[in-house]
Amino acid sequence: MSNLHEVLGHARERAGYSQDDVGAALGVSRVMISYWEVGSRAPNDRQLSAMARLYGVQLSDLVAGRELEPADIDLAGMLLRADGGINPGTAPGIREFVQFLDRYAELARLLHVPIRGLNQSPFLYRSKFTQKDDIRRKAEEVRAYLGIGTGPISDLDPVCEMLGITVYRAPMGSDLSKAPSGAFVKHPDVGFSMLVNLDMTLGRRRFTVAHELAHALFHSNDTSHTLSLGTSPRESFADAFAGEFLIPSEGVRRFMEELGMRPRIVDAVDVIHIQRYFRVSWPTALIRLRQMNAMNVDTYQNLRHSVRPVSLARSLGYVVYPEEYNPDAGRWRIHRFPRPFLRMLRHAVNTEAMSPPTAASFAGLGIPDIVNVLGQPTGSGTDEPPHLQTEFNEFEVTGVI
Repeated sequence: MSNLHEVLGHARERAGYSQDDVGAALGVSRVMISYWEVGSRAPNDRQLSAMARLYGVQLSDLVAGRELEPADIDLAGMLLRADGGINPGTAPGIREFVQFLDRYAELARLLHVPIRGLNQSPFLYRSKFTQKDDIRRKAEEVRAYLGIGTGPISDLDPVCEMLGITVYRAPMGSDLSKAPSGAFVKHPDVGFSMLVNLDMTLGRRRFTVAHELAHALFHSNDTSHTLSLGTSPRESFADAFAGEFLIPSEGVRRFMEELGMRPRIVDAVDVIHIQRYFRVSWPTALIRLRQMNAMNVDTYQNLRHSVRPVSLARSLGYVVYPEEYNPDAGRWRIHRFPRPFLRMLRHAVNTEAMSPPTAASFAGLGIPDIVNVLGQPTGSGTDEPPHLQTEFNEFEVTGVI
């Protein structure tokens, strides 16, 4: 049996929250949380009840100072209370995200398969080292750690998977003045996890993955959750990191030189080539080129307001995807889920730990989606490209078979 203030501190630490996190959730200052945990002041009944829900413990155990038994930690509530000005339409996406994480953990327990989730960042972060050069250095450190050099990153999901970070996607609203672009949480079983808003263009979603990566790698020691909305110093850091990580200065300069571009860009066509090479959005490419001093202010303003980037890219022969100008969350279906989860779900069906209907219900999918997850053919096989047999024959003569 312990004193209430000792139990409050222990429960908060076990749940992975800072005093700032709890203060923000309850609408009180960090200092007040500190007062409660040293016993100089006491929370009222409403505040105790809120902390019990937040920490995932029974209120009676908390008040009595008994050994705490874990219950459901209110991660969704934490995210929804992180900013009072979010769009109410954001709530379903956030709750879907947290529900998925809980089900992912449940599936792993059912199959006795561990989730290789990251729980502590391998990178150093000091709050005073947030200048432009510091952020560029941190982006370079992460790229070096991953062994991806200074070139374009074709797909960010495998990068996150290599690090042990789970990526989930759900619609949260297209008005980014009220709807978040994404979120980061430390889940007690899954580890570092991020949510990406599907109601954004492809380029904006890609930027958000890099943005949430910054929160995971450099802010996770200070907070258990972040809702990406607004212009706080932490959000500005994550934005700057995402730009440096996706389109590094050294890689851009090398690409410009190799293609014979001028050191100072004036032509929108050059920007399109850089944008498409590094697979970033038009705004990201323009802003980064201006930050690198590869473009003057007048050119930046002119290109920002006078160019139709999707039409220009199409005219230059680049493949243009519908979601570059018209986001459609309905297209994603099974692609909302991280690949490790889909592999685990497939294993559950193949080993008969779950029937296909049960797996579909468990993941919130339809039976046709489960068929796709299983990799089963949906037709007679006549729709396969005719060149495949020729390609097999070509390589089999090398004697590897």
